[in-house]
Amino acid sequence: MVRESEPAGESAPLPRAPSSSTRPRPEPGPPTWYRGQALLQGFIGASYLSDFQVQQSGSPSVELDDGNYEVLPVFGGGAQWKLAGERIDFGLEGMLAFQTRSNIAAFASSGGTTVVAVDVDLLLIEVYGGPFVSEFVGDGVRLYAATGPLLQWVGYDQSDGTTTEDVDGSGGGFYARGGIEFPLPSGELLGMGVRWWESSIDFEQGFGDADFGGVQLYVSYSYGVGKGRTDRNGMPWP
Repeated sequence: MVRESEPAGESAPLPRAPSSSTRPRPEPGPPTWYRGQALLQGFIGASYLSDFQVQQSGSPSVELDDGNYEVLPVFGGGAQWKLAGERIDFGLEGMLAFQTRSNIAAFASSGGTTVVAVDVDLLLIEVYGGPFVSEFVGDGVRLYAATGPLLQWVGYDQSDGTTTEDVDGSGGGFYARGGIEFPLPSGELLGMGVRWWESSIDFEQGFGDADFGGVQLYVSYSYGVGKGRTDRNGMPWP
C-alpha cells in the first residue's frame, strides 16, 4: 500500500499561544517592601498631656490639677527605612512632630497649697526615632511598633494676670508607639496609632526645668511600597 504524502506547501498547525485572557486572575498579597526602601508616613491627631510639671527656680511649681489632662493638636511625619527581614520587617524610623496649645489652665502651688491660677501657652517640637518592627498580614494589613529616644524644643509662656514669663527650653526623653494600617486600592496605607512619650526639659535664663508626658492618638497615611499583587504562578501583575 502506498501512503499518500501531504500536499506540497502544507505543514502541521503550530500550537496557539495562550491568550492573555486565560492568564490566572491576580490574587491579593502583601505589599512589596525592599531592603533600603523608605515608607513615608504623615499623621494628625491629638496628644493627651497628663504629665505637666514646671519647677521654677525660687518660685512655686506649676502643674495641672490632680487627675486632669490637656488636649494638644499634633501633626507631623517622617519615614521608616527597612533594613532586614522577609515576612517580618526590621529597620529604623525618624519622625518630626509639632504639638501646641494656648490657655492651658494650670496652678502655681507650693507644698500642696494652691497659690494662684496661671494660663500657659505651650509649643512642643519633637524629633524622635529608633528601631521598628513591622509585619503585613492577610491582604496587606500592616502592624508595626517602634521605640527610641526623642529630642524636644519647647516654647513656654505663662501668665498669672499680673506678670508674664516667656522662655524657651530643650531636652529629651523616650517614646514608644504602635499602629495598624489598611491598604487602599491605589497601594497607599491608611491607619491609626497610639504613642506614649515623656521628656525632661531645661529652660533658658535659669528659669527652671520641666517634666512633660502623655499619650497621642493619631490617624496616619503612608506610601512608598509596591502594591504586591501577583498571579497564581507568583508572577507580578500589572
